[in-house]
Amino acid sequence: MYFEKDTIRATNDDKTPKKDRMSNISEQIETLRATVTESMSVFQQQTDEAGESSTEGKAGQVRSKSDQECKRMAEDSWYSGILSALDSLSTIPSSDEQPPSQQQSEGDTEVPSSDDYNYIAWLRGANDRLGDLYTDIKSANWGPLTSTSSTTDAVGPTTDDGQSSSYVSSLKQHILAQIESLQLQISNRIDGARAAWGDAMYEMLPEQLQLPWVTACAQMCLDSEVHPCLLQPATVRMGHGICGQEADFQQQRARHMRNDFAEFIGVSAASVDERDIPIIGVAGSGGGFRAMVSTIGYYRAMHISGFARCITYDAAVSGSSWAVAALHTYANGSPFKALDNVREAMRYSMFSTTNLMDFVKSNDAIAKRVFAEMAAKYLLLFSDKPVLPTMSSDSGVRQTASASDSQTTRLWPTDVHAAIQKMLQQGESIAADWLPEYYKRQTPLETDTPAPSTVNELVEAAKSAIDTIPMPQLSIVDLYGALLFKQLIVQHIPGLDDSEKAELSLVPKWTRLSAQRDAVDEGRLPMPIYTAVRHFIGSTDNDTQATAIHEYQWFEFSPYEFGSIDHGTWIPAWAFGRPMIDGQDKMRVGEAHFGSIMGTVASAFCASVKAMVMEVYMNIPTTLRPVVDPLLDWFEHDTEISHIVPPYTLNNPFFRTPEKRSIENKLLLELESEQLLSLMDAGLENNLPFAPLLRKERNVDVVVCLDSSANIDIMPWFARAEAWAAKHQVERWPWGARPWASDPLRPSTAEVEIHRNMLRSTRQASKNAEGRLKDGNVKCVVFDRPLAPSPLRSDSPHSSLVLEPPISILYLPLLGNKGFRDPAFDPGIADFCATFNDKWEPEQVDLLADLASFNFMQETERIRLAVKQAYERKRAYRLYREGLEKQEPR
Repeated sequence: MYFEKDTIRATNDDKTPKKDRMSNISEQIETLRATVTESMSVFQQQTDEAGESSTEGKAGQVRSKSDQECKRMAEDSWYSGILSALDSLSTIPSSDEQPPSQQQSEGDTEVPSSDDYNYIAWLRGANDRLGDLYTDIKSANWGPLTSTSSTTDAVGPTTDDGQSSSYVSSLKQHILAQIESLQLQISNRIDGARAAWGDAMYEMLPEQLQLPWVTACAQMCLDSEVHPCLLQPATVRMGHGICGQEADFQQQRARHMRNDFAEFIGVSAASVDERDIPIIGVAGSGGGFRAMVSTIGYYRAMHISGFARCITYDAAVSGSSWAVAALHTYANGSPFKALDNVREAMRYSMFSTTNLMDFVKSNDAIAKRVFAEMAAKYLLLFSDKPVLPTMSSDSGVRQTASASDSQTTRLWPTDVHAAIQKMLQQGESIAADWLPEYYKRQTPLETDTPAPSTVNELVEAAKSAIDTIPMPQLSIVDLYGALLFKQLIVQHIPGLDDSEKAELSLVPKWTRLSAQRDAVDEGRLPMPIYTAVRHFIGSTDNDTQATAIHEYQWFEFSPYEFGSIDHGTWIPAWAFGRPMIDGQDKMRVGEAHFGSIMGTVASAFCASVKAMVMEVYMNIPTTLRPVVDPLLDWFEHDTEISHIVPPYTLNNPFFRTPEKRSIENKLLLELESEQLLSLMDAGLENNLPFAPLLRKERNVDVVVCLDSSANIDIMPWFARAEAWAAKHQVERWPWGARPWASDPLRPSTAEVEIHRNMLRSTRQASKNAEGRLKDGNVKCVVFDRPLAPSPLRSDSPHSSLVLEPPISILYLPLLGNKGFRDPAFDPGIADFCATFNDKWEPEQVDLLADLASFNFMQETERIRLAVKQAYERKRAYRLYREGLEKQEPR
């Protein structure tokens, strides 16, 4: 949050000292007390007269009735309640209290003190009590009253019941009017005091919370050297195939790795045909900081063994995405460099506000790069009209509402949203600084209208954009991603000793994902793939049972493209974040910050309620689970579709107007109908990124799974991957592959069906694999052939048809190792290895990274053999196909 000084300074012409202003209010309270006291004297006088009267007959009956009413009202609680309230209102600071010290600063601003805050608190409390008093008096039944005296000019002596009622009504309205007048004056005092407090607070704010710094921060989004594609138009690509750039990369990577691959499997380079080199993809799991550190440790061992130079794809989920991000940015493929940075960066918690402010103050230029998108997104969000964020009650996606529809929040006594609204009225200063340049790059493509050059044209352009495109709200994921980027991508260069702070460095281009393609284009590094999922809730048929259907749909980010694996629709990576309609730009803006992607792909805190409940369920004793299960069954559906924390939301680049939507693909039609797209951690569906590596168009031959999941032996990742493979017709999946024999806790209906169809031989194979991993100290198991019939094949298992070789799955779980330097170390139970622990000592980083490296090095020969066999099968299948082609008549 930030302030601009002029926006929080309210006009306050009252220069009366605060002590005198409080005395004035006290005098008005005493006047109100006198009015109430005088009115009560009327009751008392009539009561006394009633006691002396001896009139009989009809007059006596009337007097007796009046006496009873006067006695009842004199004893009623309303009078004592009023005086009690007035007594509490009179409890103001003592008259000899001195005003707060006047410490003048530039701009003659009073430095706030606790006395100032107490004054504001007293005013607000007095106003609240007056409101309660007003309600009590207005609702009280005062009854008829006969008076011989007057309390105001408007009220005179009365003699009958009609005049008595008139007198009471006039008295009541007089008291209420006095209270209203006093409330109005106190409200004015509150406004003036808060404005003065705001002035003083502004002088005390650090520079980084003031508008000029935020504006300069947003200016970084307009750096044409960092965003060379700002003026380049983007279009949507349809289809499930890989893009041309990725196809070129595969060929370039094969040429680049040929010698290294031959050396790794132990054959001569001359004997290797590039077409036979297996396409190898590494699948890094989620697991927060534990997964990040262990994945870097695995890559270090791959680098030492030479296997890293044989990899084509680096796919990742959640925490391992941060490791891949480090390798493809400042580390330039070096796990040693990445580990050095992590060792230094994780000494301090990234969630510490003290560390954050120290970072911002000491590294101004880097901080502006880190928070550039957040600043620009925030300013653009409020560029046209005051719009406040609210949370949708059904979808979990943040929506917009006018200021009157949402409760405001406050920072100290200053109303932040009121400050924002005043800032919006000062569009001249904002527009003059950076918005004109920004909107020059946002000219709609479908018209020839020139970029706005005046403030009026700028406002009209902003209104036009906001009228047609919903503005995604800032969320906790935006801040989370910026903090991750600051902690893990900003390079920490250690000092000469531990007491010296690390020097920070950042190459600006790493703020965008598309910059990672430089080394990929050359074939020097594998292509990184970051994954996220969209939780679809509804129906593609728009039926009345829409909420009964829900599924997770996979999306992927690469240096080339962002798009949906399930829908087959893509945009260039440099266009991610642009509002698009009907397959074309609506506005041209800079590429989304890579920090936002880092936060999105690791936003496990956006999990469904069921996923959160399962975290607790796994720690419940087994004997209590049968008691809890019926309750969970009852709320199963509701908890599966509910998300407490909203996911990251952006303009849906695949949105189309109704007349241009696809009609042959219902799944795609549903995606195209949504203007906003919400994404979250792919680990909520599968903690291993099988989906991008199983795309048939990529032709991946070997998948190396680095599994650093929590509760690793009861997770259904392989079962879910098999279900995805069956749904997407991936015939090469090694059916029946399961490294763990244990059934998953509370499996879904689909998972139950999968387990029911497993053969006994498959179950036995899973038990054998689990036994080797847990008891045999084996750290890699290989699945390179089907263990169960394929659900996609209708031909006889004895058919002579030669099928393409199955994908080889090499599974490496993060487990302790008896031969490791610390044989007792178990990352599954070590406290510092907790998923969300963000502060590690250097020796803890080394311990986990060393274990991962040790496990991989122990299994190097097994991995080498599996890769060589994959190469031989691929070569044999190519020769077989070529032989068939030669036999076919031309």
